[in-house]
Amino acid sequence: MAIFCRRNFLFLAMVVSLFALTSGQDGSGDYEDYSESGSVSQQSESASLPIDDRNPCSFRGQFLTHGQSVVIDPCTECVCKNGTTTCNIESCPSEQGCLPDEIVIIPEECCPQCPYKMIVDQTENLYGETFDFAIGETKRIRFGANIALDKKQTSRLVRGESMWKLGAWISPNEDGSGRRTSYKKQVITGKDKAKEYFKGDYNPPTSPWDFKKMKFTMDFTNGECADFKFFCIEFGPDEAAQPKYDLDFTVLAKNDEEERLRDCIPLGQCSGVLFQIAASRALI
Repeated sequence: MAIFCRRNFLFLAMVVSLFALTSGQDGSGDYEDYSESGSVSQQSESASLPIDDRNPCSFRGQFLTHGQSVVIDPCTECVCKNGTTTCNIESCPSEQGCLPDEIVIIPEECCPQCPYKMIVDQTENLYGETFDFAIGETKRIRFGANIALDKKQTSRLVRGESMWKLGAWISPNEDGSGRRTSYKKQVITGKDKAKEYFKGDYNPPTSPWDFKKMKFTMDFTNGECADFKFFCIEFGPDEAAQPKYDLDFTVLAKNDEEERLRDCIPLGQCSGVLFQIAASRALI
């Protein structure tokens, strides 16, 4: 009986030793805990892999199954991959993008934050259809807008809720001045109002920062053909903007040239004047 128990004990010790060798981490890392046990998440790829490719990990006193990750601090996240724990560490840019006295430290963020600043180089109206119309008609359209940014002067990251505003109207003038017919103060809706800007993802023309499928109704019932020459848009910050962490937030035109925030495209031929003259003569 003593020999049988000794053999069982030796077999159990071998199994425990083998698990320790394949765990990939012994929990002796030098990181400081972000929380008492870290924030652990489970990935779903484990079930699709063979059992031999789904070994667990022992990391800093925690047992992690294959695919689980743990957040050590705002800069460090570690994930178990088939018995080996690998940690990804976010690095912060050498230049923060603002003056030292403007830097804000956010406990939940890895890198120091700067006030949000967006410098617009050009606003582009992407409505490309040309159509003729008559006085008294209305036309509902869908269109997009591309916002070209000065990448060097714009913040690395800009995010929040209800951040952006795009106004639209019909103007008699190419620069958008004069009477604003069918004026709509805000055509950006839904989640696009909280559209995030990240410098690393902005690489025009392949990866622009733009807005799509916005709706606008052109109303040609109140005015003359001279009032309906151009379809104009203007980009800016929403008055109800809620930047994340309540950071200061500004949207400026490059070199303070406000025309960079607007763009107008010509409309088609208006035939209302001819109709009105013909109708007047018929009444005489």
